[in-house]
Amino acid sequence: MLGPRAARPPASTSARCRRAGRPRSQQWAHVLCAAGLAITIISGCTAAPPPRALLPADPSARLAAVQAQESEVRSLRARFSSVTRLPGGERAADGVLLVAKPDRFRLRLMLPFGFTIFDYLNVGEQTWMALPLADAAQRNRMGEFSPFSREDLGQAFLRGAYAFPGQCDAAPAAAGEVTVTCREGGAVRRTLRINGAGIVEETSYEAGAPRLVIRYADYRDVGGVTVPFRITMDYPQRQQSVDITIDRYEVNPALSDDLFRPLPDSVEQRASLLTPSPSARDQGGRDGLS
Repeated sequence: MLGPRAARPPASTSARCRRAGRPRSQQWAHVLCAAGLAITIISGCTAAPPPRALLPADPSARLAAVQAQESEVRSLRARFSSVTRLPGGERAADGVLLVAKPDRFRLRLMLPFGFTIFDYLNVGEQTWMALPLADAAQRNRMGEFSPFSREDLGQAFLRGAYAFPGQCDAAPAAAGEVTVTCREGGAVRRTLRINGAGIVEETSYEAGAPRLVIRYADYRDVGGVTVPFRITMDYPQRQQSVDITIDRYEVNPALSDDLFRPLPDSVEQRASLLTPSPSARDQGGRDGLS
């Protein structure tokens, strides 16, 4: 007595193609099977990207790893969308960010069709702002269009001493995080929270009170460097915030000097409009927009 017929193993893609190539619709069958064969080959050869390595668990090692990774970024170009929230409402705009360490950056906000509505340029100790589409009255109120200062943008994008002022010490914290406290002249200038992916939050202090909180999220690998695609700059005392969503990064692009020249109608910011850092106040100087 014959036993049950053994189940036939599934045909390979190439075998299916040979059977489908019979006379009735031979041409279309070959096209479809060739496409199926290509998909099979591609899906079999495409490997999932390796998981991103977490930062070291030791507090000092984690802080050193973050600083080492940031030092790998020498220049940066980013396209982003932003929403600025003020007590009187919200303003949304797209923008471009250019960074050339150690001391040059440009932040430009634009309308959907590419018209520049706000330009902020910093080169060394000089800062310029421009409102190309504004009238004279609006230009006289230029500071209202920029809730952030030169020091704040330096902290967010130039990093280095802007982000880690004075002496910074790392200590373990809850949930596997590391807390970093930076002191200058005996006063706490900044605290940071760092998880296994990167910096989560930075808080800057003025006279012992939080002045600015920057939050980073959605870390991704770009050119071998892990960078955040979501940045929020929150000013609790002024009830102002800026939410930035990065659309695209270029890490270490070649940026010409022409990209860091002021626009024709730019206004250089006077010393009386700048907010001093503690070290600058000691010397009677000023170094950031109020």
